[in-house]
Amino acid sequence: MLIGDQAVTVDHLLQLIKSSLKMSHNLVKSDIIPKDRQNYQSCEKISSEAAFNALTSVPSSRATQIYLQIIRNIRLAFISTETKYIDHIYYAWLNVFIVRFWYTWFTKTTKNELDSILNQRNYIKQNIRTSTKRQYFMTHSALFSIEINSHTLAYIALLVIQCQLPEECLNVSLFNSQSCEREFRLCRSMSGPFSSIVNFTVEQFIQRVKKLSYLHSIKYRNNNDHTTRSDANFLVPSHHKHSKIVHTGQNTSSDMPLKIEMIEASILQAYSDATRRMCEVNIYHRNDIPTLDELSRITRLQLQKLQIADYSIPSENETDLSSDSDDGIEDEEENTFEDESDDDDSIRDDEDLSNNVLNVSGMTYQ
Repeated sequence: MLIGDQAVTVDHLLQLIKSSLKMSHNLVKSDIIPKDRQNYQSCEKISSEAAFNALTSVPSSRATQIYLQIIRNIRLAFISTETKYIDHIYYAWLNVFIVRFWYTWFTKTTKNELDSILNQRNYIKQNIRTSTKRQYFMTHSALFSIEINSHTLAYIALLVIQCQLPEECLNVSLFNSQSCEREFRLCRSMSGPFSSIVNFTVEQFIQRVKKLSYLHSIKYRNNNDHTTRSDANFLVPSHHKHSKIVHTGQNTSSDMPLKIEMIEASILQAYSDATRRMCEVNIYHRNDIPTLDELSRITRLQLQKLQIADYSIPSENETDLSSDSDDGIEDEEENTFEDESDDDDSIRDDEDLSNNVLNVSGMTYQ
């Protein structure tokens, strides 16, 4: 990928591992090229503050730093439990403006110009001529995901300000995929080691979640309540990698109440920081940066041009296939009816044959 006149590549991280001590960045080669694509711990390490600061010593790595910062902002905006909600909005919208500037520059630049930039940076590959232009930008799914989730954060904040939603909805870290997968695994493990039942209904799932809630509350009280006697508490086993301090998420009541002015100031600050980062990779000059309204208008037109496949509405081919399958089912039913009638006739013939055999045997042995 290219951001301005610099390339986004893992070679910068590999060069950092070879040229710097591990104490400065805490990275290993398996973090850069993991076998498990869903290894969240590696994602945390490559987007950490230590790795980001150590990467500044690698020349021509500013685009890689910006891309890793996008990953870090996603973690802080949607997964981190220690981030305040107003900071959630800032990190999310910082990504929005970075990606918008990046995509606007990407659409205006031709593929030949992108190839020449890549050739100047000595990152050209043998199959560069047969590749498409889209390889220089992130996927459209990631683009829409950043836009939709960031707008959702701002919309939830407005609903809470208008008292249409409770403050508990501001705990966005509780709704990430990691927490949901963990709850499903715990609910499935409650079936017992000798049970083969791994699927359950919604009602059974709710009952199991209630049991988990009771167990978590008991564990939290025992670990944090120091007023009672230690010999009267339940001893809950804990893994050695888990922290002894239980984090229950951010306390929204202790934070300052949200206001519309705070949200606007946070978004404007994110826009200002994004423009500064785009100038560092020569996407825009300081005098050529579009305003916030102009950037939003351009992005809206660009997103409308993208083709999004809606699989919720069946296409003509699917309807034809469904009609063909229905016809096939009807033919199969007719065939089954015919087979059943043939089976009945054969059963009657067998009964007549058995009766005749009995009569013959009776006449023979009398």
